[in-house]
Amino acid sequence: MRSELMGHIWGKRLEFCTDPCSTPLGRILSSLLASPITRFTVEVEDADLTPVAIYAGEEVISGASLADVLEQEFGLDLEEGAIVLIEPCAPIASTPPCPVALGHQIGHIIVSLAQTERDGFTTSERLLSAGNIAHSFHHEMLHAAIPGEHIH
Repeated sequence: MRSELMGHIWGKRLEFCTDPCSTPLGRILSSLLASPITRFTVEVEDADLTPVAIYAGEEVISGASLADVLEQEFGLDLEEGAIVLIEPCAPIASTPPCPVALGHQIGHIIVSLAQTERDGFTTSERLLSAGNIAHSFHHEMLHAAIPGEHIH
C-alpha cells in the first residue's frame, strides 16, 4: 500500500482538499477524533477502493514520514500526530453514502488507528484501509468475545 500511496502522490493522482469535512466520512471522523485531519482524494480506476487513514508521522519511504513527503509535494506542514484521510474520488457527489458502508468505514478506520497507537509508529505496513483490516478486526473480536456471546 505504501508504494501505491507514493505512486498516487508522484503520479499527481492525489488531490489536496482544503475542507476535511466536505464528505460524510470526513465530517464524522473530524467530530470523533482529537487529531487534526487532512483530507485528500485520489483518482483510481477501482470504484470499490475503500478510504484509508494514516498518521502523518508514519514512515512511508525509507527515512521519510508521510508528513515529510506531503511537505515536499504539497507544501503542507503537518504534525506527526495528524491523520491523513485518503478517499477515492466520488463520480457522483450528490449520491448519499450507504449508512451501513459508511459505518463500516468509520469503524475500521478507528480500529486501524487504535492499532497504530497501540503498536507505535515502528511496525511494518502502516497504511491502513477498511478493506485491509476487516479480517484482522473480525479475528480480534472473536478472541475478545465472552464465551456464549454472539458476534455479527
